Formats: sequence, structure tokens, C-alpha cells
Amino acid sequence: MVDPPSALTAPKAPAPRAPVGPKTDEAPGAAARRAALDVRVAEQSFYRDAERVTVLPIADIARHTRGATLVYTDPLAPLYRGKRAPTSLAYAVVSLRRTHERSPLSNFATLSPEIPPGAPTLLAVTPEEGRICLEWLAPATDLVGRSPVAVGGYFVYRRALPDEEYDRPVNAKPVEGTAYVDAGAPYGARFVYTVRAIPPGKPRIEGAAAEEAVVDYRDIFPPPAPARLDALPEHALVRLVWDPVAAPDLAGYLVFRAEGSGAPVRLTPQPLPDPFYTDATVAAGQRYRYTVRSIDHNGNLSPPSPEALAEPF
Repeated sequence: MVDPPSALTAPKAPAPRAPVGPKTDEAPGAAARRAALDVRVAEQSFYRDAERVTVLPIADIARHTRGATLVYTDPLAPLYRGKRAPTSLAYAVVSLRRTHERSPLSNFATLSPEIPPGAPTLLAVTPEEGRICLEWLAPATDLVGRSPVAVGGYFVYRRALPDEEYDRPVNAKPVEGTAYVDAGAPYGARFVYTVRAIPPGKPRIEGAAAEEAVVDYRDIFPPPAPARLDALPEHALVRLVWDPVAAPDLAGYLVFRAEGSGAPVRLTPQPLPDPFYTDATVAAGQRYRYTVRSIDHNGNLSPPSPEALAEPF
């Protein structure tokens, strides 16, 4: 029922207790009969003004069952596209026998629907080292096309392919702006993102989902290069020391050496775990140019460190 009268939906007063004391002229059971009459009058009023939303036949019951509960979703968009949007709705449920005899009405469930915002517009989903950055535009209308629309925040959803359903939103609390950084996505998968807006102060009411965006999140990001390299020449060797690199997936360091104007040649077959190295394959009086590059576990190689010169004696 649209905009039900308060007499129908107001909380009912508790039934009066049987009087204690002298008998009255009222017939036994009169109060119960009056209560039953009130119920019939309320049902007649409801059936007269209410609209039947749907019928769930036996074949559809399993599809609407959640545990021990039946769940039905009533799409309200057509109702709220009219010139005058209703302020409240009342629902009741009736069960039917196969002979079409119907039960009494259930209790009346009333609500004042909040029309959720429409879909945001995803502008960019950008993979970066250790995070995925999202940007979007606020919805221009609510779900029934009215504007302006008030937005109280956003929830961001992520699912991995080939999963078809989203789980909980990535952010526990609504995002107030129109950008979010997801630092919890692991490398090595394709992810699908969407965003939903909520009305102010009502985080459980979510609007339409933004058009999904897919991102292939691979670790193609090299670690930083060592910021400083020192080459210390000694007799028949050169000791190299450099600033360590802070990277969570660092595998180690590779040392390169060039002679004269030649190209750098890699000296270390395997990454070095520590930020120092001794080159004992040098010749006295020869000038060498050294660089060091860091490498991660996925083989991403950093740019070269600053060059260091050494001439052993």
C-alpha cells in the first residue's frame, strides 16, 4: 500500500486485561470479538487500497529461500518515476492454499524508502607499485533519474577474475571523496573494480554500481637504484660499498664494470644479498667504471646507480 493511513500502521495498544472485580453487563468474549472485527476491517481496508506486488508459486519458493527465510526484492524504480513520489509504503504477506483459500494478513511492515544514488562513472583504474589507484565521477542523478542527488560516500568493490561475485567492499568505511587507493591487491592477477554511492548517513543503502573496469596487476615495477656507490681501490683489488635499497620484494644487487669507454659488463652471476662487493679481477694502473643495480624477485631491474671510478695499484 502506498502512503498507508496512520490508523493502519500505528503500533497497536496491548490488549486490555480481563477486569477484576464486579461483573459487568458485557457479554463474555466481547473484547476478543471487537479485536477480531478490527482485524477484519483493517484487512478489508488494506485489500481495497493495496496493490498485489507478486505471487510466489511453489516452484519459485526455493529460489527465494535464504536459510529459514523467504526473501523478495521489490523494484521501486517505476513507482518513484511518477510525478509524486510516495513518502511511505506498507507491505503484508498472505499464504494461499491450493484451493485459493487465503490466510489472514501478516503484520504490516512499513518503511519510508530512501532512493539510492545512481551509478558513479569510473574514470581511471591505474596500477602502481604496491597499489591500485581509482578515480571516478559522482553520480548525476538518483536511481529514478532525479537530480540533484545527495551522496554520503562510496564503497569500492574488487573481485578477481574469473570470480563472478563481489564480496565485501574493499573499504570498511565509506570514502568521502571520488578517489581511492587500494593497497591490498596482490600481484599476479586480473581484477575487476566497481564503485557504489550511498545516501548521507545510510551506509547500508547502496546505489547502482559503476560500469566495471578490469586491470591486469602484474609486478613490472623495478626497485629503486642504490643512491650512492663508493669504489675504494687497493692493491690488486677494488672494494665497492653502496647504500642499501628498501624494497619489500628485493632479491639483491648486481655489479657492473666498464673499462675505458667500453660498455658495462656484469660481474655477479647471482644477486648479492649485501650492499658490498670486492672485485679481485682487476689490473694495476687500469681505470674502471662501476655501477650497481638492484633487482626484485620478478626480475625487474633498477636503473644504474651513480657511477664510481677506481684505479687499483
